[in-house]
Amino acid sequence: MATGSRSPTAHDDDLAPVLRDIGMGRLASTRAKLANSTETRAFLEIGLDLLRVDLLQHTGPDFDSGSRSALFESVSRERILERAGGGRALSVNMFRYRWDRKDRYTEDLISYMFRLAPHRRHLELMDRTCDELMRTLSLADLVRAVSAVEVDSIVADPLISVQSVIQGALPNHPRVREFCQAQLDQLLPIWAGVYEKVAGNYGLRLRPGLTWLDIAVVFNTIIEGELAWARVGGRPRLSSGDHVLAATILALVPSLWEGAPEDLTTLYRV
Repeated sequence: MATGSRSPTAHDDDLAPVLRDIGMGRLASTRAKLANSTETRAFLEIGLDLLRVDLLQHTGPDFDSGSRSALFESVSRERILERAGGGRALSVNMFRYRWDRKDRYTEDLISYMFRLAPHRRHLELMDRTCDELMRTLSLADLVRAVSAVEVDSIVADPLISVQSVIQGALPNHPRVREFCQAQLDQLLPIWAGVYEKVAGNYGLRLRPGLTWLDIAVVFNTIIEGELAWARVGGRPRLSSGDHVLAATILALVPSLWEGAPEDLTTLYRV
């Protein structure tokens, strides 16, 4: 059988070491030819294109045409009711009374997933944590302690982990876009207030040309980066021994906040 094999060029990477499950049981040379064949690449590119259309370009279902994302196919009505069978008085009629179609349930599930209330509660907890720790810790130790609490609590929260997956998979969905905008308009300003309060307690002020929302955006971006590591392989440490988030904030504070010494371990609450 012709495989349409070809030698990979500088612009066409070798798939033989990449596709570990192709042609199982065949000779290594045959598997390598299969891996680098035109047909294999075509099949793989079609799969990528389907994922791109189904996930990245999905903007919500067209209820009239039946267009919907396959991302939620595993969340079937049958599985929901099966799991609800543990003593809860939930029935298929109750489900149908609320959602006549499964994709309408999916849309409400996305809306529920991206509601702001859990994030507001988390921010209240972090605010109280800062208030308590500032009483005795230096600014450096406060940064380390609060960074650890923030990252560990987010990684342990299944809701935020699922949000992260859906946010990356459905970037054009209206609810996802609304949530991202709400982060900027409603949640990050709360963080900005926390940072301003912390700085004031340590006798520091913001350098001219910056806003506390700027600080919140910068620190939040750093948090997102460390979370990407923490979810898959643990939190990496720098040569200083600090985790990425704490080390970056400690390095940035003297350049962003007026009155901050280079060594923040010497700075205690005023």
